[in-house]
Amino acid sequence: MNEDRIKGAADKAGGSIKETLGNATGDGGMQADGVLDKAAGTARNAFGQAKDAANDAAQALSGKASELAGEGPGPLLDRVGDKASEYGRDARDAVVAGASGAAHVVRGFPLVTLGLVAVVAFLAGRVTAPQPKAWYNRDWR
Repeated sequence: MNEDRIKGAADKAGGSIKETLGNATGDGGMQADGVLDKAAGTARNAFGQAKDAANDAAQALSGKASELAGEGPGPLLDRVGDKASEYGRDARDAVVAGASGAAHVVRGFPLVTLGLVAVVAFLAGRVTAPQPKAWYNRDWR
C-alpha cells in the first residue's frame, strides 16, 4: 500500500463526511464539495492501486530476469541460434525445390513459359500506365 492509496482513502472518507453534513444542514455547497472530494479520493486511490500493480509486475519481471541470468545467456543464445539455423536450412530447401520445379517447367514447356511472361509483362504495363483521357474530356484547341 503506497502513499497515494492512503491519501485517496482519506480524501474519500472526508468527502463522505462533507457530503453527509451538507445533506443534514441543507448546504448545497458543502454537499458538492463532499462529492468532489469523494471522487478525487477514489481517483487517487485507483492511481495508487495502479502504481502498486506496476511495482508488483516489475518485481516479478525482475525475478524472472534474475532466473534467466542465473543460467547465463549462453544456453539461451545457443537455443536461439540452433532454431535460426534450422529455419534457414528449411527456407533454403524450399527455395531449391521451387527453383528446380520452375526450371523443369521452363525446359519442358518453353512456349508456355514465354506466353506467361508476355501476359505478366502486359498486365504490369497496364497497371502502371497512366490513365488516358476520354475523347470528350480532351482539350481540342
